[in-house]
Amino acid sequence: MPIQFRYEKLHARSVAPDGRQDNVRCLEVRFDPLLGTSSRIAEGVKLQTADAAVLERFQGPDASCPFCADRVDLATPRIDSHVSDELRIRSGETVLFPNLVPYSQHAAVAIFTPRHWLGVNEFSPKLLADNLDACIRYIRAVHASDSRARYCAWNVNYLFPSGGSLPHPHAQVFLDPIPTTMMRFQFEAGERYWQENGTSYWEDLVAMERERNERFVWDIGSTAWMTAFAPIGFNEVRAVIRDRETLLQLNHADVAAIAAGISRVLQWYGEVGYNSFNVSLFSGPFEGLASFRVNLAMVTRTAMLPYYRSDAMYLERLHWEATVDRAPEAIAVELRDHSHDRQAG
Repeated sequence: MPIQFRYEKLHARSVAPDGRQDNVRCLEVRFDPLLGTSSRIAEGVKLQTADAAVLERFQGPDASCPFCADRVDLATPRIDSHVSDELRIRSGETVLFPNLVPYSQHAAVAIFTPRHWLGVNEFSPKLLADNLDACIRYIRAVHASDSRARYCAWNVNYLFPSGGSLPHPHAQVFLDPIPTTMMRFQFEAGERYWQENGTSYWEDLVAMERERNERFVWDIGSTAWMTAFAPIGFNEVRAVIRDRETLLQLNHADVAAIAAGISRVLQWYGEVGYNSFNVSLFSGPFEGLASFRVNLAMVTRTAMLPYYRSDAMYLERLHWEATVDRAPEAIAVELRDHSHDRQAG
């Protein structure tokens, strides 16, 4: 079946407090053309926007930040010598090292710059390209030493509302023998589309969105940028990297095009009042999957507020993969003991 942009319009009615006027709000339910999942566009729903005064306390030097220039080599772990001769991978201002809190078997952190703070309009194409370059070098090195590590993504949580734990700007590498939920859904649905239509869903999507010109935004080199028909987050922007199945296939021109597009989107996010965001760049499995194309999703989150941190980061928001800190079995033991103690008391 070819791509379909399916939706239904619903109308919610209420009566004004004085009883004189009906209030009618439109609700649109949209179905993702690939996955079949639904999302809702509701009038009046809005994220809080930025307040410059809130950011002031985070913008200055932070003596406790392990990612700043005078501490990064002292406070961050080194790459295993079985993976790379480099203790930490550097590219431009980026410094990459293993993640002390790993969300995947070969997780890494890549700080964009030794500077403690970047506004969204300061994520330049060069900073983004150097960061992605360092991450790809790390992914290549890990895969050469561990062939089971064949599912990967490049991800960013920026500021606390995005699930970020530190304001110092950094990206995260997800590299694992097990794909995330969203990866698996994309692989399986994309392969079904390939079997049914004999073409790649992502290549067809680009062609159709460009022709319809409703959500298509830019072509930048090998990348095509558009807004999502059935968004999974606020202000969602999608990109498809044509003719590329995995991150290992990306060349310097591809990386530059991806970086340029992200930078443009972030400039716009800042202009419309948002400073916290998530990005994920999804790769196909390294053995190759002809139906798949490298693709990107990015969304805004609520602007930074005092003492605010979301418990949902890129994994929950864009990969549909829950991450918790404790095993359910340990919680059950504690809960049983707690209940027993209260009853005994």
